[in-house]
Amino acid sequence: MRNAVIVVGAGPTGLLLASELALRGVRVTVLERLEEPDQTIKSGSINVASAEILDRRGLLPAAEEVQRGRLAASGAFTTGRMNRTVRALEDAANEKSRRFAVIGHFAGLMFRHDLVDQDDPVLAAHTAVANGIFVPQHDLELLLGAHCARLGVEIRRGVEVRGLRGTGTDLDDDADVVVETSAGDFTAGWVVAADGGRSVIRRTLGVDFVGTDPELVGYQAIADFDDPSELRRGWNWTPRGIYTYGPVPGRILVARFTPQPEDRDAPVTVEELQSAVREVSGIPVTITGLHGRATRWSDNARQARAYRRGRVFLAGDAAHVHSPFSAQGLNLGLGDAVNLGWKLAATIQGTAPAGLLDTYHSERHPIGAWVLDWTRAQVALMRGDERTAQLRKVIGDDLFTVPGATNHMIALSSGILQRYDVAEDGEEPVGSITGDAELSTGGRLADHAHDGRFVLLDRSAEGRYAEAVRGLEHLVAYVADADASEPSLFVRPDGIIAWADNVSDDNARKLLDTAIERWAGV
Repeated sequence: MRNAVIVVGAGPTGLLLASELALRGVRVTVLERLEEPDQTIKSGSINVASAEILDRRGLLPAAEEVQRGRLAASGAFTTGRMNRTVRALEDAANEKSRRFAVIGHFAGLMFRHDLVDQDDPVLAAHTAVANGIFVPQHDLELLLGAHCARLGVEIRRGVEVRGLRGTGTDLDDDADVVVETSAGDFTAGWVVAADGGRSVIRRTLGVDFVGTDPELVGYQAIADFDDPSELRRGWNWTPRGIYTYGPVPGRILVARFTPQPEDRDAPVTVEELQSAVREVSGIPVTITGLHGRATRWSDNARQARAYRRGRVFLAGDAAHVHSPFSAQGLNLGLGDAVNLGWKLAATIQGTAPAGLLDTYHSERHPIGAWVLDWTRAQVALMRGDERTAQLRKVIGDDLFTVPGATNHMIALSSGILQRYDVAEDGEEPVGSITGDAELSTGGRLADHAHDGRFVLLDRSAEGRYAEAVRGLEHLVAYVADADASEPSLFVRPDGIIAWADNVSDDNARKLLDTAIERWAGV
């Protein structure tokens, strides 16, 4: 049977994208090589922007449940700054007044919640998801998998994708695409490759994957040690690399500046992991076993020159790879998925304005390039030489202890400062992520975004903007909330503000009509 869309890869990016398409009635099949969800330890949390994606789709309660369980498992194990981070998250969960979730680090320099100005309006606009941040990648995949199941997404596991071909002259034709797999051929109108950094689809397309070569080799695992008492919890730098122990029992991450192994695909043995931990930490620990598989990774930083070729798109690690510090890759992929999903669905259903699909590359490619630079800077700051150590001390002790600097770095890391050029004459907040947008009548704007439509939040006293979306109920959710202290907003399905009435009344309606036509196609 022909599919409207085939998504290759059932990681977080692929699952979120599939759910975004299914939410709008698009038939989608996900093809995944692994028989079961990957239990390998990877990213330990998501950022605020990603948690807000879940919030807009009604998935925040599930994320909060995961965080409660993870905090219970981690709290007794952590010490020092990591312990303060865990305690801060627990305190935020127990308070009636929400606070911005402070979690994460830059090059191993932990963000200090006690230095954050919670009255900063930038942070204060993004506090609703504070209790749904501590969500590891495996738990996120289970959460999104359940979401896909409720929406009727077909996930075919144990299917290895080997290539693809066009049904026309070539893949650039406006024709169906055939995905060649171990289970036979699958035909679809569109294909999205979310099949990881070594994407078969990207290689088949011949898309250039450009960037910088790796400097380090890293490992991550849940391990049993005969005596881990000398391993310092939290982030630790040495002349030979960096390691962190915790926050969950047995979790070890270690990176050393050394050439890449000859066989990067070889399984990580206990001996290899133990050697790396001993070399970097200088502690003669003995690893007695592993829980699941250990992973090996590097800071290879590359990005596809183009995120689209004809009817095939690249998303997540298939479009960009870099070091995994701070889970930036996971969050970047979720941003790709929520940006592309509604645009592709609108194109398939015939409601998309001309050129809408081209904005996927133009909006997401610059964000990906910025994240690659962000991660390169962290690796540079992790080097073990004396001068880098001095620089790290200046940044950690002098710069990161300044509340204003701390706020800005946390906002950058959390993803809430990402912005698109969505209107030629758009002024703030146009182009930015909407955040909490609480309503004077109760509830929040996110409560009206669960079905994936655009949202028009009309805060005018007389509901002057209602006429602009009359008859468009299938595309736009209209929310009346008279509150003259805040601007009215037209918000895209991905949470980006496409219009705000912070201009004169005479021109505001005209600009709203322009935004609706540009993004909703009507």
